[in-house]
This record gives sequence, C-alpha cells and structure tokens, in this order.
Amino acid sequence: MTINESWGYNPADTHFKTARQLIHALCEVAGKGGNLLLNISPMGDGTIQPELVQRLAVLETWMAKHSESILETQPGLEPWQFYGTSTRKENRVYLHLLLKPYDTFTVRGVPIKRVKSVQVLANATELDYTKRCAIIDTLLNPDPLGELTITVPESDLDPYATVITIDFTPENTDEAI
Repeated sequence: MTINESWGYNPADTHFKTARQLIHALCEVAGKGGNLLLNISPMGDGTIQPELVQRLAVLETWMAKHSESILETQPGLEPWQFYGTSTRKENRVYLHLLLKPYDTFTVRGVPIKRVKSVQVLANATELDYTKRCAIIDTLLNPDPLGELTITVPESDLDPYATVITIDFTPENTDEAI
C-alpha cells in the first residue's frame, strides 16, 4: 500500500492517507492474518517528505503501545462475533475499536465462564463488562458460549484505534481459545 497514490516520489501527488487510515489498514490486515507492506518513496536527495515522516511518527507512537496486538498474531474472532477487526495470541483476544464505541460494545460467541480479564491494552485499565447467555446453557453446559458487553470510558479511547484485550483461561492446559 502507498501512503499517497504513487509508488515513487511524485511532488504533484499530495493525496496522503491520514495516520488514522494507515493505522486502520494495519489493524484490518493483521485481523485477516496478513502483513502490511507500506511503500515509502524517498525524494531525489534521499530524504523522506515531511508529510510521510509525520504520519510514520504517529504510526510509531501507536505501535509503541499496541504492537502486541499486531505482531506475531493470527486472525481473531469471526465477523459475526465482533463488528470490527480482531487478532489473537494463545488465550488472549485483541479487539481493535476502529470507530468510537458509544458507551458499550458487544462480543458474541465466547466462552463466558473462562473470561479472566478485559483491559485496555495501552494502559492495562481493567474494564467493566457483563456476561450473558441462555439459561439452559448455564445449567447444562460447563463451558457455555455467550456474549460480553464491555464498557469503555471515554478517557480510555485512543484517538486512532483503541485496543481491548480479553484474556481467557484455557479450556484445558493443552489448548488455546
């Protein structure tokens, strides 16, 4: 992907993607199991345009807090489970909130009895959440799937993309979520 519309330096091409667009693309590619190759074209003297440096600096700052949710991950939840991108490592799921949540958001089809914690990745703030599933499942199934409704305070929202972690206890010691 290019930061603007050209694969090489083009002084007439000023259609730069915003830092938010670049971060969202990174999250979406990681959520599908891919790697983002971002093209940076130096000017004739070998320097990088200030517009590119500025966007890369924002990306660097965001990655300093959130790289765990991108690097060496695999695709996370299915689209019906969470309306956004997600990744995972072992028993931790990373939810990438690319749009501002309004008070709460919901994650479906997760083993609700095995939820250990729900946190903001950037600052480890514990978040409030509620669990819900069918009553019959709670009575008959020792490991029922249900939904989590998670509250994210406005003060914990990242201006580019907030990352929420859900940690699960393993079903047994040999398996991951």
